[in-house]
Amino acid sequence: MTRGLPSLALASALFLSACNGVPLSTQWKLRSFDLSTADVAPLRVALRAPDWLEPTPTSARVVVAYWREGEEAAKRVLTIRLVSGARAEDGPILAGLESTLSGGLVVFEADRRDLAAIRAAQEEGMRWRESGAKAHGSLELDGGLFCRRAEIPAGAVIFDVYVHTDDALGWLPLLIGHDAHRPGADEKKLADFMPPCAAAPANVAAKTRR
Repeated sequence: MTRGLPSLALASALFLSACNGVPLSTQWKLRSFDLSTADVAPLRVALRAPDWLEPTPTSARVVVAYWREGEEAAKRVLTIRLVSGARAEDGPILAGLESTLSGGLVVFEADRRDLAAIRAAQEEGMRWRESGAKAHGSLELDGGLFCRRAEIPAGAVIFDVYVHTDDALGWLPLLIGHDAHRPGADEKKLADFMPPCAAAPANVAAKTRR
């Protein structure tokens, strides 16, 4: 659906999915959106998740590697921190969009401190293309966007995902009722995406029981 490198925060939100299931209206509106050249400052992704998951908006990193064909040993590596990115105006708009879940939304975006490095990577990729070089890349999510307070269930794990690429397009439904645990899902990627929540310190747990 999107073209070029790096794929940045959007691909992390689509951690186990492709374009299958994306509404046709959204695909049409994003038909010319290219993350390799787009301004990523307004790019935000919102997820509505099961209630046994707890958002961890300060722990996730997107690690992007990219290289010219035949030069994998000289690959560039870019680490992008993800942070909570909700704006005041996002809430009412997202609340009005289609949903299959009743839980709250969490919005992620690239950390502002990493925008200059992202733009530099985009510019380098553009120079490669202009020179006729073929580029390759990979992307990994490090740290997870959620932690889980329970074991991953045997059945479906449903998410609603929305994307905001720029102010002109606004918020668009990306995946509604997406089952991240459908048959054939990568169990390791799913566990990495939602590791167990850290246990509360003993003194905090004791106070909670009182």
